[in-house]
Amino acid sequence: MQSLFKFLMTLVVPVVLVVGAFVVAHDLSLVPAALRPLLPWLPYIFSVSGAALGWRFKRSRSVFLFMLLAAGCWVTTSFLPTAPVSTINVQLGYAATCFLLPFNIALLGFLEDRGVLTGWGLLHASFIVAQAVGVLVLMTAASLFSPDLAATVQDMAQQVVYFRLLPEWADSWTFIPQMALLFTALICFGLMTHLAVMPTARDAMHAALVATTVCAMAGLHNVDHGEHAAVFFSIGALIVTLTLFQESYSMAFADELTALPARRALMADCKKLGRKYAIAMCDIDHFKKFNDTYGHDVGDDVLRMVASRLGQVTGGGTAYRYGGEEFTILFPKVSAVEAKPHLEAVCEAIAKSEFRIRGPLPKKAKGKGTVTVTISIGVAERSDEAATPEEVVKAADTLLYKAKKAGRNRVVSA
Repeated sequence: MQSLFKFLMTLVVPVVLVVGAFVVAHDLSLVPAALRPLLPWLPYIFSVSGAALGWRFKRSRSVFLFMLLAAGCWVTTSFLPTAPVSTINVQLGYAATCFLLPFNIALLGFLEDRGVLTGWGLLHASFIVAQAVGVLVLMTAASLFSPDLAATVQDMAQQVVYFRLLPEWADSWTFIPQMALLFTALICFGLMTHLAVMPTARDAMHAALVATTVCAMAGLHNVDHGEHAAVFFSIGALIVTLTLFQESYSMAFADELTALPARRALMADCKKLGRKYAIAMCDIDHFKKFNDTYGHDVGDDVLRMVASRLGQVTGGGTAYRYGGEEFTILFPKVSAVEAKPHLEAVCEAIAKSEFRIRGPLPKKAKGKGTVTVTISIGVAERSDEAATPEEVVKAADTLLYKAKKAGRNRVVSA
């Protein structure tokens, strides 16, 4: 539930930007006069700069997404409006783009970042280029094949892409074919369902794909208004750029395994503390023995479980992954005495939580499918003897070892 809430929060900014794009496209006077001449170029500026960032951050999916947005903008605002209708079937090319652009955007939600110039990256690029070549062949069939064959092929293709499942009113308001609208709606529903049922997919990139798909289709809808289309493709590229920054922040300040803030985030937050605060150091009891018995995969599950409980600590505390099986809880404007009851509560909650081992048990586990996990905690506060956060951490670490020696599964304060 907590990860789902965090995912929903990642949708807030993309949704706001998409709504803003519709508002601006409805009234272009909202665009500053100095920026108006640049409007047709903004999608390419955002896409090129964003692709450079994606390359630098090793986010190949973002690079491909920027390429798709730039290509979609060029097709919508430059190629199709100026293509000679006597030799090129513009209507067929537009319809094909309305299917292929959302498809390729959504496809990125099910792929991983494996590089651009790697074998996988080149294969992906080749797949996109092959689609473009196929559409171009369909559009120019009249000059490539005999008139009868070209007419037959293009008529069949148009019957497929312009097939109507619903009455005419369902697509009378747009140039986009009805089946492309339904296809896009199905894609967005599939992406949202994938995000709802797969916690590992709830990241900033997956959340941005839905909003980007909407922007791309809104851009295609405005094929007869180049500036309006540019607004939507620009916002789509801006959403992906913001996603890149959000992901880079998460990489730097969040622990990938537990989703808690990482040690770097702790150090940053310590610089904002006043003169009164408490810091607790927490360690999972007998974790090495647990790892040796059940394996590192189960050990990782234990770390996630403990992190989830520590993340719910009350009293204004914030939990961090310090390293290994150690965690830190920071209590701003709270003394050690005030923090101790909240730490005892979370310590007790973890001890009462039965941890069920998934999968087959190793022989050395002796048939125990459910185990109890406990933690030991040492908590210290700022004082004349420990005047800096680093010194308070050391003091809390010393108290942690006292808790270990006193029997574990307890909280020890100065």
